[in-house]
Amino acid sequence: MAISFRIKMFKLFLCFVAALVAVKASGDFVVLHSPNSVMFNGNEEVEQSLLKEVLAAALGFTVKLRGIWSGISITDPFRLPEAVVAVAIEGVDSLDIPKGKRFPLNVNEVEETTWQALRERLEERDNDNTLVRISLGDGLDALGQSALGELKPTPIDETSLRALSLGKEEDKKFLEEVELLHAIANKAPSAIKPDSKPDIYWLVVSSLRPILDTYGSNSTASREALSLLNNALNVIHDAFIQAYDGQVLIVAFTNDATKVHHIRSVTLDRQKRDAPDTQDDQRDEKKKIEDEEDSNTNNNNTSTNYSDMNNSTANSDTRDDSGISENQDMTNMDIYSNTQNIGQDVTIRSRSKDYTENYPIIFNILLWFGVVFVFSLFAICIAISQMDPGRDSIIYRMTSNRMKKDN
Repeated sequence: MAISFRIKMFKLFLCFVAALVAVKASGDFVVLHSPNSVMFNGNEEVEQSLLKEVLAAALGFTVKLRGIWSGISITDPFRLPEAVVAVAIEGVDSLDIPKGKRFPLNVNEVEETTWQALRERLEERDNDNTLVRISLGDGLDALGQSALGELKPTPIDETSLRALSLGKEEDKKFLEEVELLHAIANKAPSAIKPDSKPDIYWLVVSSLRPILDTYGSNSTASREALSLLNNALNVIHDAFIQAYDGQVLIVAFTNDATKVHHIRSVTLDRQKRDAPDTQDDQRDEKKKIEDEEDSNTNNNNTSTNYSDMNNSTANSDTRDDSGISENQDMTNMDIYSNTQNIGQDVTIRSRSKDYTENYPIIFNILLWFGVVFVFSLFAICIAISQMDPGRDSIIYRMTSNRMKKDN
């Protein structure tokens, strides 16, 4: 009996460890460039769902979730980055990038969700920002006229390739994405006009994973693909630094959508398993309360019958006590109901009012008009108090002439 119980507990422990390993999805978040006003330090893990907060904070936006990640610090709030360039590399766990500040990334959402949240954050303040998301896997034909203008990629010389080949579909798609990265880098310095408004350039690389699956992670073709990607990232790095005169934050991160879906499925299964257990616990607790109430009722009936058998005086005392207790119970119930009503009223009254969009404009007009009016009135009062008409004033001359005539 004890041995079977230990085996069962050991199996449950293994399942728990496996669930933790499955939920913990690892990745890389690499800061390729940041201005001196934004510093990245340490090696604390960051969740991908917090990347929107990190990037928004770097642009000077208010952070909605404070104290979550301590890897970023703002040293100069008056010289913040004018743009964020983020390169999302799908389907891989790690980035073999030689330069940059690297942080472990917990991939808990897809990159498009992060992009949508960050875009909405910027659109809340201003609709004139440059917000560009380019999925390089769509190809040049699908992109058409991009926000950077017409892109003219330069074909890669096939003779310079060692293991990759334009004749293979997976290799061709990856090489086209690399060509588009170079085309974006060539177009950025001339097409971008900094206007002191925060911009976002979101580039998605999606064809690296098929290369790794086809040839293997340690193959010559995979190493060549990573080398070409690193070279393209360096070109992007230099181009946007030139376009924004260094006031730009450039990052790259991995994103494996399959792991994100697996995390969601594991979480949903766990919630489904926990739901029946919670319902059973609630039913057991309710049944326990009902049993206690029944036992209390039986005890009260027994004591009442026993007092009836003793004497009538005890009966009267019992009735008096029961009447008092009933009155106390009714009073307590009234107090409890009144307390509930008061709590509900307080909750309703504490809700903030809904203001129109013109409220801050009108408030600022009235506020500054009042400030200017008060200071103007104060200045006029001081000027009047210090006035000295003198002998040459019209008031003095008229008074002096009349005095001479009277004399």
